[in-house]
Amino acid sequence: MDSEHLAEALRAGVRRTFKQVPREQELQSWRASPKTVAKVLVDAGLGEVIVLLEMSTLASDARIDMLLVGSHPECGELSVVVVENKQWSQLHVLRGTRRVVHPGSGPEGSQHPVEQAWDYCRTLQHHLPMLHRRFHGLVNLHKAPAEEVAKLVPPACGLRSEVDLARMRIFGSAPDARQEMGEFLASVLSGENAARHRRLIDQAHVRPSEALMLAAQEAVRGRALFTLLDEQRTAVDRVFQTVEEGFTENNKQVFIIVGGPGTGKSVLALELLGLLSAVGSAAVHASGSNAFARALREHVKGRRGGVESIFTYFHQHRRRTRNHLDVLICDEAHRLRKDSNLRYDSVEDRSDTPQIQELINAARVPVFLLDPRQVVRRDEVGTPEEIRRIALEMGIAEGNIHSIELSLQFRQHLCPEYVSWLEDLLGYEDAAPRPWEPSEGFQLLRADHPQQMEDYLRLQTALNRTARITAGYCWKWTKKVQPGGRLANDIRIDAWERPWNADKPIRKKKIPGKDMWATDPHGFEQVGCIYTAQSLDWDYTGIIMGRDYTWHGGRWLATKNEDPAAGGPDRHQLVRNIYRVLATRGKYGAIIYSTDPGTRALLAELGVPPVAQAKTVLDKQHHALAEAVARADDRSTPTQDGLF
Repeated sequence: MDSEHLAEALRAGVRRTFKQVPREQELQSWRASPKTVAKVLVDAGLGEVIVLLEMSTLASDARIDMLLVGSHPECGELSVVVVENKQWSQLHVLRGTRRVVHPGSGPEGSQHPVEQAWDYCRTLQHHLPMLHRRFHGLVNLHKAPAEEVAKLVPPACGLRSEVDLARMRIFGSAPDARQEMGEFLASVLSGENAARHRRLIDQAHVRPSEALMLAAQEAVRGRALFTLLDEQRTAVDRVFQTVEEGFTENNKQVFIIVGGPGTGKSVLALELLGLLSAVGSAAVHASGSNAFARALREHVKGRRGGVESIFTYFHQHRRRTRNHLDVLICDEAHRLRKDSNLRYDSVEDRSDTPQIQELINAARVPVFLLDPRQVVRRDEVGTPEEIRRIALEMGIAEGNIHSIELSLQFRQHLCPEYVSWLEDLLGYEDAAPRPWEPSEGFQLLRADHPQQMEDYLRLQTALNRTARITAGYCWKWTKKVQPGGRLANDIRIDAWERPWNADKPIRKKKIPGKDMWATDPHGFEQVGCIYTAQSLDWDYTGIIMGRDYTWHGGRWLATKNEDPAAGGPDRHQLVRNIYRVLATRGKYGAIIYSTDPGTRALLAELGVPPVAQAKTVLDKQHHALAEAVARADDRSTPTQDGLF
């Protein structure tokens, strides 16, 4: 167990297998922790047990420190133990959250290690049905004395009710604790047939288990969104019928479902996932957006724990064998990339295989849901034409490529003409901007200053409506947290200044990270961008148009902004798509402000009502609340600690 040799081997393996660059903290752990477990195994007479290091959870980019593989000493069947290594010598458990503060963690702490190990156990069980319930979890605190370990276990610390304490153990550094750890491992593991069991795991058909699919069906179809109608129901029925009729190795069916903002693509995807799970088809959801996938995971987690692992990312399917899944639902497929290579991949680890080809290869029925006018980066290739081209190159028959169009509006269902008006405003199909006809179903407003927008939206949030402000990428983004745990006010317009959404959460200040900005109520205090807003919505949206898209001389001009991914020969199309996405996030209303006087004049000329007028009406309707909001907001800098 030469520690440096092991660390270097793991560094190379992680880069090669997971396309990740290990952090120094991981290298330190590899040098110190695995050998402490190996010593216990040898001392307990379990030297033939197989140890898998940094194993994939099979459902995410997370990795399991160690998986011990052997036979159960009583029945001889496969038995595994998940090991979570921690080098903590001192710790403190935060009440309420059960997060653990330790040297190097920061004030927000880390996930409780027992719950972390339990989550890994359950994820393996969900995707390797061969495990059944023959698994245990172990936390190896090889530097922690007994008094520190005691802080992590009941009754000193409560755990989630779903954690099966009979299957979980935690051991510290004391000699008697190491001996007890060996005794525990010997009670659930033996080296008998360990190598054979390891081969079975390597060769296993990784897919959602029947129990997970049932849970997914209950969680997804138990949601309270809206019922599918007409074309949405027709699309689901066509895919479902194809799956029911069966298919052979050479009869792959590809579905391309196209719809604009608010046409129910994502709800259709969830309905399809629930239906397929109910009949035992191995179906998985995939997305290219961290924020969107995280929101879906949180949505179903509250209904049925453990099912969030069926929400994956496009690049996670690059190594699936052909037709591993029955159905792969690729939501927000306009975010597909040319390939699945990550920026830190070495030359030898890169692949020329198109990401679309990898996804089609992974399932018997791949389903792509997309809006081609939501392509917002020059490296995104998610268009119906590109998907069809690659499918044909893969030898899929023209008749097996099915195209479905969605047009029925759900998000702006009270004013479906808004999207059409917006597209004309932004110049799609060479259309000219046309006058806005105010609608009772959707409130479109213009602002002469961002403070007017914020004041109006803040009052809407006080009325228990959701709202966010987003902006074009026309200001630099300071990721470094400022002294006192605050964010830098990068967006400055006259005297008004606000921060971009945080890269990572700052829990002490109640500031959400980028993945939760759109759904955490505290996200209102920061300005979002296309990468945190796309695919999500709220009741009211505010849009700040910057210097990158302005109206001059009777036409739109697209200029360079702070996002290199939105540049190049397609800049005009990409920037226009960005503002189309941002302006369609609101279900009941949108407020547009432009830093450009000419663009503001255009909105006024088209008859878009001023937000100041709407704010006056709202103040009169809710006089007492408006005064309370104004008093709370009378400060020189915005709060990032709470909302009303």
